[in-house]
Amino acid sequence: MSPSRAAALLLALGWSVAAAAAPTVVSINLCADQLTLALADRAQILALGPLAADPALSVMAPEAAGIPILRGTAEEVMRLRPDLVLSGAFQQRRTNLLLERMGFRVLALPSPDDVAGVAAMIDSVGQALGQGQRGRDLAATFRAIFAPPAASPTMTALVWRPNGFVSGRGTLVDAALAAAGLDNAAALAGIGAWGTMPLERLVARPPGLLVVDDHMAVKSSRAQAVLVHPALARLSPPMRVGAVATATWLCPGPWMRGAVDQLRRLAAAP
Repeated sequence: MSPSRAAALLLALGWSVAAAAAPTVVSINLCADQLTLALADRAQILALGPLAADPALSVMAPEAAGIPILRGTAEEVMRLRPDLVLSGAFQQRRTNLLLERMGFRVLALPSPDDVAGVAAMIDSVGQALGQGQRGRDLAATFRAIFAPPAASPTMTALVWRPNGFVSGRGTLVDAALAAAGLDNAAALAGIGAWGTMPLERLVARPPGLLVVDDHMAVKSSRAQAVLVHPALARLSPPMRVGAVATATWLCPGPWMRGAVDQLRRLAAAP
């Protein structure tokens, strides 16, 4: 074999090994975008989804600067020809199917709502990106956020979302409240993983702390009207009302430490 052919073969093999260890990736889902930015080398990332650079929704928006942003269509992804596509299992279902039919490797992320499920998802994304150690480290960081405090909860709290949607026992919201030293009023009311808390029920038995997402604390839709109902103002005081930055817990990840810290501050406020 000539030296030039040998060099070409080694180069080809080198590229093959590199691609296997650190595949190029396109993400088309907000939560996948943030995990991609947290785990992948920047050189791996060919493009991100349409919300990746929105600071109101993604804490990783600064890291997304300079990376191409897609609308999230299959046609855009096909043109870039990534080794891996990170997507959502539900939001982009049709796009995922089309890309898989075209021979692309798609990792469609589920929507786990418990600490163990999210940690496992982070680990799997790290493995898929060829960044296994980073994935394991980030999963461990994530789990550590939810270590319960030594003291028992002294205040009840309710995270209240549009249409009165609440999260009960065993959810990430429940874990965040527990880590902040708060007792989940939805779980105490007998609500399972997910449910609704009507305004009338809230007024009849208000929690010590009512928590809303910051970008939902104003009336911009009929679903959000309940969050700014005049009846709430009559409950405060003694009920405290506070907001948590939406981006810190809209998608699960180590950035949820910001949500837990804010819950602690709200609980400690005079």
